Order: sequence, then C-alpha cells, then structure tokens
Amino acid sequence: MVPPDSHTPDPTEVTTQLIPTESTIMHMVGDWLTEVALPADWALIQGQQNRLPPPAQRFMVMQTITRRPLATNRHVYGHTTTTITQPVELAIQLTAYGDDAITTLGTISTLWRDPAAVSWFQQKRDDMAPLNTGSIMQHSFITAEQQYEDSATLTLLLIIQTRLCRSAETALALSMSSIREVDLPSQPLSPIS
Repeated sequence: MVPPDSHTPDPTEVTTQLIPTESTIMHMVGDWLTEVALPADWALIQGQQNRLPPPAQRFMVMQTITRRPLATNRHVYGHTTTTITQPVELAIQLTAYGDDAITTLGTISTLWRDPAAVSWFQQKRDDMAPLNTGSIMQHSFITAEQQYEDSATLTLLLIIQTRLCRSAETALALSMSSIREVDLPSQPLSPIS
C-alpha cells in the first residue's frame, strides 16, 4: 500500500488585484477627455447619479457600463507566480448636460476614433487603447427648476489587457518510499472457502 501524499498544496488564492484597476482606467480616460477633447468650460464627473445638485456650468458624467471578455485567458508561469492576462472590452458611457451636448459628444467621438488617441494612450500605458464609439443619443433632461436642458449620451469602447498575479503551485522537493518485491510461494495459493 502506498502511503497518502503528505504534501499540502501551495495556496492558490489571489495575491494581487486585477490590473489596471477601474480607478486607473477612469483616471486615464478622464485625463484624455480634459487634455484633448473636452472644452475648458465643461466639468467632468465620475460616477452615477446622486442627490447632489448638478454643477452650475455644463458638465459630463462618465461611468463604466459593461466589461466584456474578448478571449480565453493566457497564463505566464514564473518561479513563484502565475500571471493571468485577459483582453477585455470596456464600455464607458458619457452623459453630457448643457448647451452643445450633442456637438461636444460629436467632437469626443471623432477624436476617440483617431489614431492620435491611440498614440496618447500608448505613451501613458501599454495595456489600454481606444477602440470605437457608439451612437450619440439625445435625451430629455428637466432640472429641479423645471427647466429643459440639452442632454445626450455616447459610449466609448476601450480595449484593456487585464492581468492578475497569483501564487504558483510548485514542487521543490519530492520524497518517495521504495517498494520492494516480495517473494511469492512457488505453489499457487488455494482459494479461501
């Protein structure tokens, strides 16, 4: 009889978080919007609706709406870690409020789909790049003062190469016990009755 394995498996829990984080992604998109595409008199807010009053000036809200895996995971094995990478399509919805909402989103859509946007991201990070945009859609928006304001949305699509690092299972030592052959009797054993 072979003794049971006495080796306890190495921990396989995740030791680091998914990179890049949503905070990093939104920071990069926000930087691109304010540096390249958004007029200076527009405010940019990250997040969902809340009970705070909107800014007095024209403003834009950006929030992540979908995260879609594009391919099977890839594993890269190191001495003590395994890095798992996965390409992801991230959709970020921009909602513009104020005069020229559609025109401003049209400018952003045009610049997002330009090779210069890809270059801007590549200079900052090599794990994300603009992909495409959705259609611009106009919405009705009535303020608390019952005033109509221009409002429109645009979805930006971004390709992200996510990665996750975890401990690797390793076998640095192996112990074996030898099994000896046993001499069998020359006569066959009789069945037990």
